[in-house]
Amino acid sequence: MKKSYPTWTVFSASCLLSLPLFVFTNMAEAAFLGENSRVSIDMSSRVSSNLDTQNHAFMHVLGIDIHKVFSSDTGDIGTLILQPYVVKLNNVNNPPFIFDDGNATKLTWRIANFNYTALNQGKFNIRLGHFEVPFGLEYQIDTNGTLRQLTAIERGIKADWGVSINGIMPRFEYEVALTQGSGAEINNNDDSHLFSGRIGTLSTKNIVTGLSWLSGDILAANGVIEQKKVALDLSYYYYQWRFMAESSVGKKAGNNVANGFAEVLWRTPKENLSIYTQLRYQRAEIDHNVSSESSSASHWVAGVEWVNDHGFDVSAQYKHKLKEMKNQSIEPILSVQLRYRM
Repeated sequence: MKKSYPTWTVFSASCLLSLPLFVFTNMAEAAFLGENSRVSIDMSSRVSSNLDTQNHAFMHVLGIDIHKVFSSDTGDIGTLILQPYVVKLNNVNNPPFIFDDGNATKLTWRIANFNYTALNQGKFNIRLGHFEVPFGLEYQIDTNGTLRQLTAIERGIKADWGVSINGIMPRFEYEVALTQGSGAEINNNDDSHLFSGRIGTLSTKNIVTGLSWLSGDILAANGVIEQKKVALDLSYYYYQWRFMAESSVGKKAGNNVANGFAEVLWRTPKENLSIYTQLRYQRAEIDHNVSSESSSASHWVAGVEWVNDHGFDVSAQYKHKLKEMKNQSIEPILSVQLRYRM
């Protein structure tokens, strides 16, 4: 049996071990990256407990976040983002397929791309590397490294390697991407590929709407899965409240699927405390080769997140089923995470 260490012990050890790394990155920022750059150390420890089975799964993460804007005398040239992270799993059931097992350690890239912005004052940019797939609500809000997630789990892919065109026009924003369909893996398998995009109103407004699509073969644990989807999303900001919803329809492995998502979030005026609740719904054909019979599932999520001015972030989240699909269970999961960025 592999030895398991308490979350807070691992987190404290990570803080101590990361101090030399923090000094090094600040030296690198001053000597190499120069002006218009930012380097952060990001570490977190998470425990997720199945309240039915009393199984406790741990995930420990340590990474670097590098952000650099390249400029000339006439304006910005582009933005480089590099986020390499080491992820350690412990006692995780059904881990992501990129891990060998539930106790594996792996170097991953959250984001690693360069967005060339010098062509037309930000209206037509070219992005190359590993970036978030432009689809739905998840594309608009950075949920990397947080307990709170939106709709990427329904597609089985959040970020991918490839190229995109993107920009901000006077009345709308857009990004259209052609990627490998392999997610975190740099995959040369010609069987996987993905074409995706989103066109939406300006994200600086109180009401934001968007139309998204994706089509391709996405790499999964049991091979590639063909997916085609279109989605509509809506966000409404009212003082300290945010209301968000997304609805999508399409096909997954030949089966008709429909997904719905809604979230209500409240944040304090200082934005250091957030409380949210989510509702998720899915309806899908069981096997289109046999019959057109469908099954549906739904669950709710409630969470809280507190951050302070010194880089600490404490969050908790609970997931509970409303209805289960055939041959698919929804476990009651309580998760707690401690995160620190410096």
